[in-house]
Amino acid sequence: MGHKDGNQIRIKDIATKAGCSIGTVDRVIHNRGKVSEPVKKRILEIIRELDYKPNVNARVLASKRPLTLGILLPSFRKGEYWELPNLGIKEAIERYDEQGYKINAIHLTYNSPEMFYKAGMKLLANDIDGIIMNPATFKESVTLVRSFFQNNKPFILIDSDINGIPSLSFIGKDPVQSGLTVAKLSHQITKHIPGKKNIWIINLSKRKNQIYALLARESGFMKYFSDKQLQNDYSMITFDIEDHSSQKMLDEHIEKLLSQGIPNAIYVTGSRVYKIANSLKKLNLDQGPLLIGHDLIEENIAGVKDESIDFLIEEEAKRQGYLAVETMIRSIVYKEKIEKKQMMNLLIYTKENMPSYLLKQG
Repeated sequence: MGHKDGNQIRIKDIATKAGCSIGTVDRVIHNRGKVSEPVKKRILEIIRELDYKPNVNARVLASKRPLTLGILLPSFRKGEYWELPNLGIKEAIERYDEQGYKINAIHLTYNSPEMFYKAGMKLLANDIDGIIMNPATFKESVTLVRSFFQNNKPFILIDSDINGIPSLSFIGKDPVQSGLTVAKLSHQITKHIPGKKNIWIINLSKRKNQIYALLARESGFMKYFSDKQLQNDYSMITFDIEDHSSQKMLDEHIEKLLSQGIPNAIYVTGSRVYKIANSLKKLNLDQGPLLIGHDLIEENIAGVKDESIDFLIEEEAKRQGYLAVETMIRSIVYKEKIEKKQMMNLLIYTKENMPSYLLKQG
């Protein structure tokens, strides 16, 4: 049985034969994004078998209708966590632009639930095709989503999910699972210390309304010790600290807390673990606590490099942004059925396994 002419073969035909999604085939053809080696090899073999040639005319046709995406994420300064998903979004838009897809992005930020809602309503007024956002508090998110739903605007949640909200997809990591993982790591390292072990959990956030994911990680952390019936072996204290950007104020606060005793481990549930590391370094402790935090921002990488941070947990923040744009393309352009949850890998970094290019960056 003969094959179709190469120019008549569609990406959909390759995807069907390979048993994968159209988006996966598109990533292999354009050499972008992550695809497992076995799947990539199978797709390339099918492309050769079918003598597929990219349809340039179809690509040009796609470019005649620019997509307008609304990007609604928390405000940030250079070097802070939210720079990472934004970099991923920027990279995806640039890659798609090279392939002939024109994407207009309207970026709006928020630093309060009220600003979140107002910014979301402003996006609706710009006749957008879809929204990529991180939800603020539950009330404002539900109210805003109601307007998105009524106006038939698909939206993707990244980093934080809200159960029951009808998003096109959630892209991120279950924060409870992250907390469970850190708890097991902490236990394996500290369990040999004689007597009752002391652990601090520090929720250090820029604003109180951004603490949801941190509390969910804390919940997972506590759940591990509860499920394993280890409460009698550990003493745990949680500190909710609002970070006012003053390292000096934080130094004084941490020094005061430490005057009551040095813990065996400190788990900082967010990306500002470098600030706790800086405070500890200034105290010149003979035996400092095990220190664990999240996210590959530059100052955290530097902390891993000088070993003031022992473990850094990464949930692929940059890739979340990239996949959000890609998912919108798959849904709007290819009319592909989208996975309701796209879970990121949980990566644990130390100085020994940190990629060399990141250590140079830090």
